[in-house]
Amino acid sequence: MEEKNNQETQVSLANGYLVAAGLTFIVFWITNILKESYPSVKEFLEFYKPIGPLLGLFALSLASLVIFSTVFQIIKIKNQNIAVWFFIISAVLFAIMVFPPVFEPIVHTLAVE
Repeated sequence: MEEKNNQETQVSLANGYLVAAGLTFIVFWITNILKESYPSVKEFLEFYKPIGPLLGLFALSLASLVIFSTVFQIIKIKNQNIAVWFFIISAVLFAIMVFPPVFEPIVHTLAVE
């Protein structure tokens, strides 16, 4: 019984990490689009000028991963199928949304001129 409970805990931790990683992908591509569309977002992310806003983008993504991982340590996700599919869909969506033929028209549509 104890072994089954331990295995369920490990699966729910893994599920939490998968969902946290998927949400981090979403934070990254949305912030990336906003960074290119709005100068104020780009300026906010550019806290170390020699590197530019990319450092802020990665720092925000890393912070979101830590926050989401912490939240999903508290909130247990028991359905592994949903967690895996959420991660896969998020990863595919991430790849599409950072692909220049998709990314650039969205940025130009949102851009403040």
